[in-house]
Amino acid sequence: MNPTLQIDHVVVAVRDLAEASRAYRALGFHVIAGGEHGHAPTRNALIVLGDGSFIELIEWTAHSPEDRWQNILETDGEGLVDFAVSMRDLAGLLDRAQRHDVQMTGPIGGSRRTVEGFDLQWEAGWPASRELPFACCDITPRIARVPDGDIRLHPNGVTGMDSIYVAVVDVPASLVRYQQLFELEGVRCSEADTVGVCMGTVDFEQTRVVLVSDATLATTEMATGVRSYVARRGQSPYVIVLRSPTQLDPINLNVADTCGVALRLCADREPPLSCLNFTLQS
Repeated sequence: MNPTLQIDHVVVAVRDLAEASRAYRALGFHVIAGGEHGHAPTRNALIVLGDGSFIELIEWTAHSPEDRWQNILETDGEGLVDFAVSMRDLAGLLDRAQRHDVQMTGPIGGSRRTVEGFDLQWEAGWPASRELPFACCDITPRIARVPDGDIRLHPNGVTGMDSIYVAVVDVPASLVRYQQLFELEGVRCSEADTVGVCMGTVDFEQTRVVLVSDATLATTEMATGVRSYVARRGQSPYVIVLRSPTQLDPINLNVADTCGVALRLCADREPPLSCLNFTLQS
């Protein structure tokens, strides 16, 4: 396991940031205003979790035709559009991407002015496919970008990001790219013949990434659901499982209340198949 890697955040594209913030507060989350970005016509709000990861709600203030996130929002609606990993050695990642013929651009500068007027800066590495997380390397202190304190204590009991499910075309091929780029150990792949999907798991510190693809020629509901999601939104994250120690039984939040995001709360880590019925129907 590479000790310098951790899931940084997931990105949720929304049409109305104020309304999205109200919706998540109604679900028992603390939501704070993030500020306006300098590199794009966007502004955001953050839901910072106890483990240091966060959910980013992002809104556009102008049309940006080259923005792949906004394009998904306009063509398929609100919801998850990407996820990021926090790392220190962005140059090393970009070098590995070049050596292994994985398309990735960077370093590309990013910035945000907080509502308090503090200017944040970072550099990013952007993979061509959203089956992989983009990489975020802070220039200003991360604690300024991802605040600490009571804002990480949520009335609904959520403490961290347990799992991120990612719909892909070919799990074994995606796992190879994860290993090449992030130098990860403990990568696992398995077939779930009864439901017609292939799954792979990768661990980033406390957060598990579960890759899911349809099995060849499978016609099950789950296989069809994966193919449909990839066709609509591309290879990308499609469900988040949040850790909530006070949650006696796993609960699936209504996507009508989460801006289209499939969110599941559970106290303990579940086998990947436990989440698939919910995730592929959401």
